[in-house]
Amino acid sequence: MRRSPRVVVAWLLAAVVALATARIVGGDLAALHRRARNLGPAVGVVLAARDLPLGAAIQPSDLRVVQLPAATVAPDAVHNVADAVGRVLVLALLRDDVVRERALTSADRRGIDAVIPRGKRGIHVVVKDGYRPPIGAVVDVLAALDTDTTAARVATGAQVLALDDNGVTLLVRETEAPAVAFAALVDAISVILAPPETAAG
Repeated sequence: MRRSPRVVVAWLLAAVVALATARIVGGDLAALHRRARNLGPAVGVVLAARDLPLGAAIQPSDLRVVQLPAATVAPDAVHNVADAVGRVLVLALLRDDVVRERALTSADRRGIDAVIPRGKRGIHVVVKDGYRPPIGAVVDVLAALDTDTTAARVATGAQVLALDDNGVTLLVRETEAPAVAFAALVDAISVILAPPETAAG
């Protein structure tokens, strides 16, 4: 049966498109395989299964394990759930954040002192306007030490460790603690919410 020139051309075009598609897909697959080899083998990494606040004692249900290329994993990432369970967070984690050793205290520490890392201090203050942000919130601390001037920022990226009827306990940098303590003595402190990424590292 004789084919019309139009049908033959259509078949030829279809064949060219099929060959080009196969070549592109083959090239993409080869690139993906090369990338996988460059990134290293997959390793198990522990992630937060939900948002976890500062000071939380980690339970098995708080965690999940995924496989990630070794080259994309931080050196201090936790690889086994058992290595994190029972420890206390010194940094808040969002859902699907990688759990890292720097975010955990040693397993034998308990209570509020467990969340005080090296270079930081926990300080209790009475907030002038009575505002008490939730535990884990990141705040800047302002002090109105002179009524003729605007408030001075005495701490940035502080985190709320605890709340009580008298005020809040804040995690501040060691270098900022004296200024915060002085402001607390003269009853001149206010706190304002700050972006989470400004938390003191």
